Amino acid sequence: MRFGICYNVEYREDVHGSPGNYYGQILEQVDLLEALGFDSVWFSEHHCASYSFGNPAIIATAAAARTKRIRIGIGVALLPLHHPVVQAEQYGMLDVLSGGRLEFGIGRGYMMHEYDWFKIPVSESHERYHESVDFITQAWGSKNMETISFQGDHYNAENYTYFPAPVQKQPPIYASAGSTVDSFRWAGQKGFHLGTALFLPDIDEVAQNVQLYRDSLVECGHDPSSREVMAITQMYCAEDRSEALSDGKLFTENYYRFFSELSSAAGENPVTDYYAHADALAMNENDQVLLGTPDDLNQKIERYRDRFGLDFLLVEVAQGGAPHEKVCRALELFAKRVIPEHQRASGADAR
Repeated sequence: MRFGICYNVEYREDVHGSPGNYYGQILEQVDLLEALGFDSVWFSEHHCASYSFGNPAIIATAAAARTKRIRIGIGVALLPLHHPVVQAEQYGMLDVLSGGRLEFGIGRGYMMHEYDWFKIPVSESHERYHESVDFITQAWGSKNMETISFQGDHYNAENYTYFPAPVQKQPPIYASAGSTVDSFRWAGQKGFHLGTALFLPDIDEVAQNVQLYRDSLVECGHDPSSREVMAITQMYCAEDRSEALSDGKLFTENYYRFFSELSSAAGENPVTDYYAHADALAMNENDQVLLGTPDDLNQKIERYRDRFGLDFLLVEVAQGGAPHEKVCRALELFAKRVIPEHQRASGADAR
């Protein structure tokens, strides 16, 4: 089983100070992740207020430049908002600069006002998403300076010369699937790795949809044993259970309120009502989030393995105003007391 961190974060001036200090702390944490043996670090894309990163390729490249081993993930690139020529080029270049460490998460996003800002009709999001990934995989499968052509309803690239070809022949793609059955089915049909979330309102439905993904892999001739099921959720770990639950509740609920308010202000996405009133401790009891001591978290992760056949867990820690020092302590404890248990159990610690 593999473990990583996802920076789907929000800047808070009272906690982080200047934007330079905020980004600097994230990169210090990346150094720590590399030293502690985490497998992967991911960066998300959003275009509203201080949520995530407007261009995750930039901070991902900075992370790649200061590390040697840890894999560099994008989670997720909002493909319908950009021309696929740009996406293929910048993330192909990231794979080259990182020495072949890119993990590429893709999705459509859930904040529909981002589509308004980019003047992209939401009604076209599925078509653009599918066309984009088809172009990107075609470009990544070509040779350096090879001329290719692509014809779609939304994107065309006639006699386009692609550069640079990734170090990995096809960097691994993780298709984001959340609340719609079709997204799980499509990920399986395409043979992509799966990316989903444990903090969704109905975790039983997530388990059913993960099985649908695996069934779709088999139906389309793909080998499920060579495809990863990755899931993401919030995590906070401390030696003292009361501290872990108190701080974990505060930071998790702060984060949920933050992105609920962003969506509510735009008058969209009814599911954000769930997070606006979410009780993190109740979610923890239901295994939707990971809050507790190392022993508590080890038991939860075993249940994830049994229930979902989970191969890859991404945790979100630096959220909701969690101070840099507490984030680092939680990461250190998780790396020393949690990760080794599940690497031994799976008999492998790498993809």
